[in-house]
Amino acid sequence: MSIYLAYDGSINANWIARYAVRIAANHPEKQLHVVYIEVAETPTPELSASMKRIEIEAEAVGVEAKLELRPMRHGVFGGLVEHIPAGPQSIVICGARVKKGRRGFLTGTVSEQLLSQRRYNVMALRVVQPGLMGLPGNVLAPVSGDPEGFKVGLSMLELMAPDIQRLHLLNIVESRRSPFRLKSPGHTKQQRARAMTYIRGIEAELLDQLAIAPEYVDSHVAIADNWAREAIIQASRLHAGLMFIEAPKESLTRRFFFSDEVERLLGNTPCDVAVYRGVV
Repeated sequence: MSIYLAYDGSINANWIARYAVRIAANHPEKQLHVVYIEVAETPTPELSASMKRIEIEAEAVGVEAKLELRPMRHGVFGGLVEHIPAGPQSIVICGARVKKGRRGFLTGTVSEQLLSQRRYNVMALRVVQPGLMGLPGNVLAPVSGDPEGFKVGLSMLELMAPDIQRLHLLNIVESRRSPFRLKSPGHTKQQRARAMTYIRGIEAELLDQLAIAPEYVDSHVAIADNWAREAIIQASRLHAGLMFIEAPKESLTRRFFFSDEVERLLGNTPCDVAVYRGVV
């Protein structure tokens, strides 16, 4: 398995690079491929200075960071696709926009294309706390729907596990409120019990596969009328440094919109966010 950083030389990319360095440090090969697709926006001296900082930070944790300059092929995305080997053995780390603007944080980005193509295991990061230096400490992983969705993220989470102080698994049961239908306490209790059974199953499988002690993993259940809002509330309540979340399939088939849960999370969560997708 190889770790690739889709790098554009920006300050935001330097923040994301710290996560990439930490992930590479926890990989047996201890190598980070920093892939820069040549464009005119970043002058060579500035790129060299930024890369030197990455190399110094990588060397401090025993990682060899290699800059790989490649030409565009019908854009930056095409250049990345031509260079990075497809398949589950490639983990590509990329970034979301720092500011939302008119297009959102992921809409129209190279990272969105990488997530939607499912050629690699991809992690798209939005860093809002650069002072964490790629060491989020507390990680919140909202899990819902098909458990297979979370399993594809295990290969990436495994490489973050040594740096995680506390992993919070969260199952949010979305329950729409209606003024014409009140749910009994018994019904709510049953919902919560089923949700806890589900999340405990995920926890057991995670503990079986990851090198993380049971005392550092917590499972939580919340019943709410808005999934994204509840995830944001829980991130604040649990003092999460990073939210680790799968990109929903429906978002990637119809592209991201401002109303999408992922875009709302990226814009309102008080911590860093990692949006991941696995290979088909």
